[in-house]
This record gives sequence, structure tokens and C-alpha cells, in this order.
Amino acid sequence: MSNALNKTATAPATGPVLAVENLRTSFLVDGAWKPVVRDISFTVMPGETVAIVGESGSGKSVTSLSIMRLLQPDMSKIEGKVMLGGRDLLALPEHEMRKVRGNDVAMIFQEPMTSLNPLLTIGDQISEALLSHLPISRADARAETIRILEKVRIPSAASRFDEYPHRFSGGMRQRVMIAMALATKPSLLIADEPTTALDVTIQGQILDLIKMLQEEEGTSVLFITHDMGVVAEIADRTVVMYRGEQVETGPTADIFHRGQHP
Repeated sequence: MSNALNKTATAPATGPVLAVENLRTSFLVDGAWKPVVRDISFTVMPGETVAIVGESGSGKSVTSLSIMRLLQPDMSKIEGKVMLGGRDLLALPEHEMRKVRGNDVAMIFQEPMTSLNPLLTIGDQISEALLSHLPISRADARAETIRILEKVRIPSAASRFDEYPHRFSGGMRQRVMIAMALATKPSLLIADEPTTALDVTIQGQILDLIKMLQEEEGTSVLFITHDMGVVAEIADRTVVMYRGEQVETGPTADIFHRGQHP
């Protein structure tokens, strides 16, 4: 196997993998800038899981999309700092940011069918992620893709390489998304409500899978959710958002037992 996959971590082991400082995101509404996320600050340390929790409309998904710079540029304004491994993502030109996405930081979403291309096989989509970020051959990319599919517990991975997304169940599609996200060994995985559309049993399996892969790969995770049960199970620290503001942050156990905000 090509050693192109033995990437070093983006950030030094001592400092945070991600440091968000005074993040403020505004949308252009009727010719005026309307702030929807105001002065959010938090860090994610190496190997740590930080949850951003809040009700629908609290600004948690906008926060994650701002970090990845996936909002429509002419309709949004992102201010503050987003430091990933010593680089401010908000200051990078778009062509540099494209290299960061999927390579240093990857994202999985609530509905995998909107992220997977229905016209391409599962294997081709994961291989493409490897080929676009790493100097490896197609044969190596195929072998590595099968290894990753086995790792996320896709049964008969080699024979399913050439199947299309519609042949997979919702839970299996989410496993494929996790495989694709972790293929290039990013230092940070952003998971935006990845279990919301799944039933409780499958949800538990996906959470266990993320935790297991995190322990094996040392990946840091930023987990976006409205489900406090998920937070209790997966998060080391928690940021609570309400109406676009950060109202509380701290170790998850403290938030549960000594919460300051109603």
C-alpha cells in the first residue's frame, strides 16, 4: 500500500486541532446584514469530541458550515477566526480551502443521499476522494477503499464496491459517508446531525462506529446535534447554543449535572 496515507496530523499534538474565535456569521436579508451566529468561541483538542447542541434554529449548523466555508459567499459574511493547525481558514483563498476540505477536515451530513452521487458507484466515490487528495494509483485507491469499507463494517465490501447508493440502506449509506470522510485521515471530522434520520438501533451503531474509528485514528470530532442523549454518549465537552449565541460551554458531565442555562 502506498505510504501516501500515513499523513501526519494537521496540528501539533499539544495545541487544539480547531480553535474558533469570535465567529460571527451574517446573512444578507433585504439589503442588510442580519447576524445569525454571534461571537462563538471554542476549541477542539486532538482526539476529543466536542458537541454543539441546541434546538432547531439555534445556529449550530450555520456554525459548522461557516467553519467549512460552505455558505453562499455573496449572501453570507463570516467574521472572526477559524484556526485549523495554525492556519486561519477564513483568510485562505478558495483554491486553498478546497484542498483543506476533505483532506484536513471532513464533514458528514444528516442525509447521506444528498451527499452521495446517485450516478456513481460507492467505490468510485470513495476512490475519487483518495485520488484527488493523495498521490496514489487507481489500483491502490481501490484496495484502500475496500479496506475502509471493511473498517466501517460494510459486509462483503469487495463485492459492493461497484454498487450504487440506492442499493444501500440508510444506515449503510451513512457508513459509506463516514468511510469517505475518513478516507484521507483528516485531523477533524465535523458530523452535522448524522444520526437524526436513522432509527434508534442504527443510530447507536453509527455512534459506536464513530467512537471506534476516532480511537483508532486519533481523529477529533465536532458533533452537531439537538439530541441530549447523543451528547451524553459521545461528547467530552459541550457547547450549548441558543438563538445564535453560545450560552454555555464546559465538560459534558458538568453541563448535565450543573447546567447554568434553562
